[in-house]
Amino acid sequence: MLKEIGTQSGLHIGGEPIADIGQLQSDLTNLAQNEDKHLLKSNLTSEILAATLASSQPVAFDDLQHFWENILFRLGAISAMTSLTAGVFDGDYYDPTLGPEPRLGTSGATRVSQYWQFLDPGKNEAAWQQTTGFNPAEVVKPVDGHSLPFRGECAGAFQLTVFWGLLDGLGTRTFTKLADQFGTMLVGPWTDNPATDFMAQNASLQDPPIPGDYMYFKNKDDYLKWAPNGFWQGLNAMYMGKDSLGTRHYSGMGASWLSEQNLRSSLVNAYYHDCYPHTIACPNEEVRFTIRRLLQIPSSFEKAVAIPERSSTPPSGSAPTVATLQANGYRSLAASIFENPRTTLEECASLFGFAVGNVHQHIGSGLENPPSRVRVPGATIIIDYHDPEARRHDPKSIVEVTVTLEKNR
Repeated sequence: MLKEIGTQSGLHIGGEPIADIGQLQSDLTNLAQNEDKHLLKSNLTSEILAATLASSQPVAFDDLQHFWENILFRLGAISAMTSLTAGVFDGDYYDPTLGPEPRLGTSGATRVSQYWQFLDPGKNEAAWQQTTGFNPAEVVKPVDGHSLPFRGECAGAFQLTVFWGLLDGLGTRTFTKLADQFGTMLVGPWTDNPATDFMAQNASLQDPPIPGDYMYFKNKDDYLKWAPNGFWQGLNAMYMGKDSLGTRHYSGMGASWLSEQNLRSSLVNAYYHDCYPHTIACPNEEVRFTIRRLLQIPSSFEKAVAIPERSSTPPSGSAPTVATLQANGYRSLAASIFENPRTTLEECASLFGFAVGNVHQHIGSGLENPPSRVRVPGATIIIDYHDPEARRHDPKSIVEVTVTLEKNR
């Protein structure tokens, strides 16, 4: 429902710039259904309107109805994120080492409801796709036996709030129509995930965020080099709005209604815990927001991409010797940690004896150019892609590889 209007700034409806917020509120009040009119009196809606008008980039809609639907979508997503992070919805992190194990939609032994299936045949990764043959609104309904309980991580949590926000904000009928267009829902991976269709428009980090926006808060860039199995390379967060004192707050899996300062403190603490003895010289510059995307209903959807095939078996390779690593271009970063700044995914897979389908998105990855991880006996391998648009399972992808060898191997 977005409409290109060139390089102008602020809100545009039907190709016309909107500057009078009072008139806009009046027009929306006349448009809204009686049961929704109270929403226009909330501080959250007022902030959505003010921040949209203040955007340095164009935020455009075909007509007032489309803009109103986007407001309802944002409010629904914010409500869903609040419920998820406050314990109203049964959601929490999984832990591949200590537990709990990944699960979606059931408390039973299968760890997945009839509406979903694991992308990882070993069921060790928090990544799922919807099962075909069911009404999409039933698949994603935030109740036990459908998409709750959830044990995953912050990327999947944000994706669920997108789907829940659409369902809650627009209703079952409209959600079902949209789902028929955007195709198979995924939870966990960013690649080929239709949730990203609703986060397609980049936005300036210098502008006031609009409540509901996707924002990635990134830990220090070298976090995964020193903590290859860590959870806190960053947080996929939603901007939740200001408090009564004007302080902005953010929420994501594991972080509820935090100011930027407190969010930074949480990630800095995680860095010092996970990456000791390494340090952060300048937290305000090194632990920061790096991505902001508008939460928007698009005017059209790209043709659904087939879900990439995953390996049907877990990795069966093993870590090569240090001499073999060095002979293949890997240099030592520290004891037991080696890096190859430029190789291919195919060469990496051959060296360590895994299939490219064994590669999975790393925990806590952001929407743009998410790194991958694969674990083989004796080593954890982190894969960063030179080209952000590269297919995650393309054998020819140029990658940087960091390998951490187990000390007791």
